[in-house]
Amino acid sequence: MLLTSRFRRDRRASIPIIAAFLLPVLVLISGGAVDLVVHERGRVALQDALDRGVLAAASLNQTEDPTEVVRSFLKSVPNGDAASLSVSEVKTLTMRQVTASASIDYSTSFLKLANIENLAINASSTAEERRSNVELSLVLDISGSMQDNGGMTQLRPAAKSFLDVVLKEDSRPTTSVNIIPFAGQVNVGKDVFEYITSAAYNGRILPYWRKEHDQSWCVEMTKGDFSSGTPVFYDRDQTPHFSYYNISAAPKQPWWCPTGPTITYMTNDLVTLKAKMDALQPYDGTGTAYGMKWAELLLNPSMRATIQSIRTKGYAPIPSAFSARPSAFDDKETLKFIVLMTDGQIGFQPRPTDANVTPDRWEVTTRNISGNDANKKPYATTTNDYKNRFNAFTDTEATGFYKTVCDYTKLEKIKIFTIAFKVSNDVAANIAKCASDPTYAYKVDGLDMSAAFQSIAAQMQQLRITR
Repeated sequence: MLLTSRFRRDRRASIPIIAAFLLPVLVLISGGAVDLVVHERGRVALQDALDRGVLAAASLNQTEDPTEVVRSFLKSVPNGDAASLSVSEVKTLTMRQVTASASIDYSTSFLKLANIENLAINASSTAEERRSNVELSLVLDISGSMQDNGGMTQLRPAAKSFLDVVLKEDSRPTTSVNIIPFAGQVNVGKDVFEYITSAAYNGRILPYWRKEHDQSWCVEMTKGDFSSGTPVFYDRDQTPHFSYYNISAAPKQPWWCPTGPTITYMTNDLVTLKAKMDALQPYDGTGTAYGMKWAELLLNPSMRATIQSIRTKGYAPIPSAFSARPSAFDDKETLKFIVLMTDGQIGFQPRPTDANVTPDRWEVTTRNISGNDANKKPYATTTNDYKNRFNAFTDTEATGFYKTVCDYTKLEKIKIFTIAFKVSNDVAANIAKCASDPTYAYKVDGLDMSAAFQSIAAQMQQLRITR
């Protein structure tokens, strides 16, 4: 009884006994901390490998199976070969998204004392690469001065190198290109001209009733046609076949409406596009406003039904993949571009005034006003021409039309780049006003037209990927 009482009153500690009781707990705590540190280190390594794996797998250029790509990155992680891996993929022409989750069992060293044999190391990651569809109108000046200043010689290779970049293998399936060569006017091509100028009446298609010649296929436009909207083509005249400057200026071609180069409609065929570049020749006049108007129309969704009818009727080799183009202006998956290359001041628009100057009505093939008395030649530069039939404009009016088209095109969120070749500062400034941003306007004075095109191509690619 005495010993028991003394034991209860004794307040002295026994270190060995206490240590014996606490040792397992201390080992569990400190060892468990080691296990947790190793677990966290493994989780960070697994997460890093998984992030890199899904980034590689999500590349639109990636051709390997996404699961195999991700698993190859897990090999850098301890026990990564044995990881449980789940990979899913969502892929379209312009987007690829890869999601992956992985798990590795970590065998504990100290937490076994608490009957925790394994800890799961888990990680998940998602990566996405997205590129926009691209619709491009390439507007190229083929006026006579392009022959005089060497611009035509530079344009052909520069534009072809530009297309090599724009239509690289990875972006070609989602990129469509229109080429709009312009001299005094824009030739839309015989089949397209006859189609867009026909009219539906009582369920029948009425052929164009105002055709006057078979030499070229340019549509006259009224002043109102340069405003936003699509002209009523069947109610428009055919541009006369005539020359103002170039009738005896070989090797330049004489005609105001080019008889050779026509619009190339919505394609991504590099062979076709490059052949069109090689076939470019200089013609008469500088109708920049007409080139820009057609460039905008071929990116305008209001023309979708017309362009797709041109495709289905076989009037132009437009790929079926572009059957929903031009897309809506607010389509978040699509970027629209216009690249204008020109070497001159926006020109005036003369028209013949005499309907009977040659046996073939509305054709003026042997007359040239340049250097002669204008009053003795059948041309007019005002709207007071023969029966007010044709739309002759002064250079001031033509410049105003150019500005109008540029202004509403930019409001449609179409990105416009300009290249002014060998022009004065004043002319270059006037051309540059059309560009969507001052950095999108190029003034080329020497042999650097190709550099300007390459810079534009690089900016387009950057906008496409980072949008």
